[in-house]
Amino acid sequence: MKILTVLIILLQSSLGLAQYIPVGAITMWTDGYVVTMTNDTIRGEMRIGTLVNDSPAGVIFRNADKAKTKLKGDDLRLIAQRIPDFAYSSGYISRDREMVIFERVPNPRRSNKPMLLERLSPLEGRVALYFDVSGWKKTTEYTFGNFVLESNRQELSYIVLKNGQEPVLARRGDLEAVHEKLFGDCPTFIRNYPIATRRDWNQFGEMVAAYNELCQ
Repeated sequence: MKILTVLIILLQSSLGLAQYIPVGAITMWTDGYVVTMTNDTIRGEMRIGTLVNDSPAGVIFRNADKAKTKLKGDDLRLIAQRIPDFAYSSGYISRDREMVIFERVPNPRRSNKPMLLERLSPLEGRVALYFDVSGWKKTTEYTFGNFVLESNRQELSYIVLKNGQEPVLARRGDLEAVHEKLFGDCPTFIRNYPIATRRDWNQFGEMVAAYNELCQ
C-alpha cells in the first residue's frame, strides 16, 4: 500500500519549465497546519485521511501520545503540508517548494462549488493558479517507490482566480480570451506578452508568474 500519494507529471520538451507541477495530497504523517472556516489555525503532525474527487475530505492530526483528532474537509479553508525530504529524490519536485497548499475556492467544473484545490502558484500575487484534476488526461502510469509517476500532458487546463473573484477555467484552446481577461489590465505585462494563442500554452505558467511580478 502506498503511504504517500504524490502526482508527479513527467515534463515533455514542448511544455517548458514554466508550467507548475502538482504534488498532490500527502497521506503519510508530516508536519503542517490547517485554517478552519472560522479562521482558527491548528498546527501539528498531520496527514490527509480521505479524498473525494481528488479534493481532501478529511485531515487527521495526532499528538505526542499518538492520540488522533479528525477534521472534516468541509470545515477547512486551507491545508498546508510539508513535503517530506525523500520526496525530492525523484527530481521532479523543486527544492524551492516546501509545502503543498490546498485552498477552498469555487470550482467552475462543478458549478462554482467551493472545493479544496491544490494551489500551484505562490501565495503572493493577484493571480492564483490551481490544479484542475479534470483537465489532466492520464495516458501512462509508472510506479516508483512510494510515488505514482504519470505521463499526462495532452490537454492541460488550470483553474485561475484573480483577486479572489470569479474563477476562470484556463484551457489551451481558449488562451487568447484568457490572456485578455486575466492580464489585459496591465500595460507593463502586455508590452512583454502582447498576444497569446494556443501555441503559447507552454508559457502560461510563465505568464502568471510575470503578471504577479510586474502588476502589483
